[in-house]
Amino acid sequence: MKRTYSLIFYLTAGLLLSLTKPTAAQTNPSSTMPGATLKASGVKTGANLALSAAQSPDHTTLLQLLKASGLLEQASGKGPYTVFAPNNGAFSALSEPSLSELLLPSSKNRLINLLAYHVIKGRITSDQLKDGQTLTNLTGQILTIHKQGNEITVEDGRGTVADVIQADVRATNGVVYSINKVLQRDSPKGPIVR
Repeated sequence: MKRTYSLIFYLTAGLLLSLTKPTAAQTNPSSTMPGATLKASGVKTGANLALSAAQSPDHTTLLQLLKASGLLEQASGKGPYTVFAPNNGAFSALSEPSLSELLLPSSKNRLINLLAYHVIKGRITSDQLKDGQTLTNLTGQILTIHKQGNEITVEDGRGTVADVIQADVRATNGVVYSINKVLQRDSPKGPIVR
């Protein structure tokens, strides 16, 4: 179980490191809207997920949640991981009480599971993704990929579809996809999206 949490952290941190330099997709407000197109793919950070995590201006909420989960220190591991990293706009769609609750010590396991839901073991680049492909995340749940040309979306267990804003951000121990929604399992427990 401890190893699973480490893997989740690495993947989530990887997502942050892939966004070390803001791109048009990260600074353009429309990049958080449904239908946003893929931007600035293939960026290489040259650092591991842990060293890169704190450098993304559009993933400060994710960084805050990583710190609260206690997983930040583990992000320098070998990996590799694929992380679907929600940007700040994605987290702003969560209700305020739900987001605040995730930061409470009593919600640590729930927070770890939420973060792990966004991480896949292995390095999967966009050229390896296929329309209709399913990926098993670190919580054992299925994410479904939809791909039409350069547009990639990820569907969670609730049927929520997140647009990939930036793909193939390459860290030394993983690859990150910046997404515009928080992915969640189909469960009555956990954060509720408005």
